[in-house]
Amino acid sequence: MIRWVGFFTTLLCPFSLSGIELHDKPPRELSSEEFMVANALWTLLHETAHAVIEEMDIVFLGSEEDAADQLATIALLRGDPDFDLPGGVTAVESVIAAATAWRIEWELEKREGTEASYWDSHSLSIQRFYNMMCLLYGSDPEKYDEMEGHLGLPYERAYGCVDYESARARRAVERIIQAYGPQHGGDANQGKVLVNYEKTFTSEQHAIVAVIRKAGIAERIAGRAERMLALPNDITIVFAQCAGDETAFWRQDSKEIVMCYELLARFLYLYQAKQCLENSNMTDKDLDLCLARWQY
Repeated sequence: MIRWVGFFTTLLCPFSLSGIELHDKPPRELSSEEFMVANALWTLLHETAHAVIEEMDIVFLGSEEDAADQLATIALLRGDPDFDLPGGVTAVESVIAAATAWRIEWELEKREGTEASYWDSHSLSIQRFYNMMCLLYGSDPEKYDEMEGHLGLPYERAYGCVDYESARARRAVERIIQAYGPQHGGDANQGKVLVNYEKTFTSEQHAIVAVIRKAGIAERIAGRAERMLALPNDITIVFAQCAGDETAFWRQDSKEIVMCYELLARFLYLYQAKQCLENSNMTDKDLDLCLARWQY
């Protein structure tokens, strides 16, 4: 089994990824709460992309899930200050955290012997990781040149990320904004994006919601969507308990983007799992115990 020790550390060291040399400031890793919020931000943007595709009747060739991944990632890489989080977590760092979560999921799936769902509408977790890293690298190849090896991108893929994949995704986002944005100063009848936090049932859920509300990620997305898109209907971002399902989804019938409390808790677990996987001194047995200790 491959142990991604230095890999995770490098990816989640914001200063090395933000163009700041390591000798300028000591490396800082995201905290568990920052990691959760960053993943929640990317996930909400992914589900918002589904909502926009459905509401605007945007036609894509290929997988809508892959398109939503690209739209969410590019939304963060465009440099919008709305998506810089409290504590100095940048939008780029949110992309890295979300991509890393997919890689951790892949490592956990391999350890647990989970059979890959090749039939699923989503790409495999490891593919989603590489696709996001491709968009990141392609967004500024000079800035991330030294990271190419750590990103795990073969030269052939990295070359395509710069000349094709990243540029194409950015053009797609810009064309969507141009085609479906408010015209002539806005439309009085355009839809609004509301935010609703449903009742929590445990102390952990209560603490998670407090962090999410303080970060204001849903409100940031709501405001940005209203300013940039002429939505035909009101949409509500809902945080709720989902009967144990660790998921988020777009509900077309009720016009709701649902973020489950269980998924937010999963992000916290993935952060702890990352700590276990990074520890090179652990035997496989110790690693199993470490992962089990944080399992909720």
